[in-house]
Amino acid sequence: MFNLLRMDLYRLKRSKSLYIWLAVLMAISVLCYWMVWLINTPEGRSLAGKIDMVLTEETLTQEDLAIAENYDLLAMFRETGMDGGGFTCITGILAALFVCLDFHSGFMKNIMALHRDRWKYVASKLITAGILNFFYLAVLLAFGFLLNACFGVLVPWAGIGSIAFYMVSAWILSTAFSALFILVILLTRSSAAGVTAALLLGSGLVQLLLLNITGLFHVTKWFDYTLYANLTYAPTAYAGIGDWKGAATGLVFLVLYSVLGCAVLARQDI
Repeated sequence: MFNLLRMDLYRLKRSKSLYIWLAVLMAISVLCYWMVWLINTPEGRSLAGKIDMVLTEETLTQEDLAIAENYDLLAMFRETGMDGGGFTCITGILAALFVCLDFHSGFMKNIMALHRDRWKYVASKLITAGILNFFYLAVLLAFGFLLNACFGVLVPWAGIGSIAFYMVSAWILSTAFSALFILVILLTRSSAAGVTAALLLGSGLVQLLLLNITGLFHVTKWFDYTLYANLTYAPTAYAGIGDWKGAATGLVFLVLYSVLGCAVLARQDI
């Protein structure tokens, strides 16, 4: 399995899409900080007026101003990708296409000829996805620190404990999402299916649609135990043992999708 993992990491490191999508997420971070700077600083509102973006205390709603003033570093970090599922869509697409390429290139047959235990293949892909998610999260967090400093400490710094808590939860939940999209590829062997699943499930479109439908029957509690809800609305500061619900939910789904992936691959012809 370690040879598989080393090979996967080598391929991932040489993939141009890894760095292209990271640049997209970093650009989103810059845009979010710039918008908060425009809203929440006199200099920003003055600049906005000069470029015909009429942002003054009169034109902005109190809700807009309150949101901007109450942001801290973690709230900004979540705004730049976690809210709306941008981060999970991108990492999910990368994970799905990474696995699908093995099928389309015929590389999968060579791998299975050398590794009869197919769980090793699934484990290698899941570890690779976990490393990818950790890399993205760490780089984006460090970039957030840099942006906040460049904008003159636009939002308050978050505590080390809060950062560690949120990063652990976000990593587990995003990796569980990646495991889901890998499972879709193992079931369908279709890159189109994997990308579609990442866009629809990673963005929460399917979950929110089902929430609206089940809300008509007053059945909405299930939404609190979805990966999307826990990643999007999870607390950014640790206040009690109950705040680990999101990480626990992610672990359950991660194990479930991993076991299903191993079962599917063991029962299918390569």
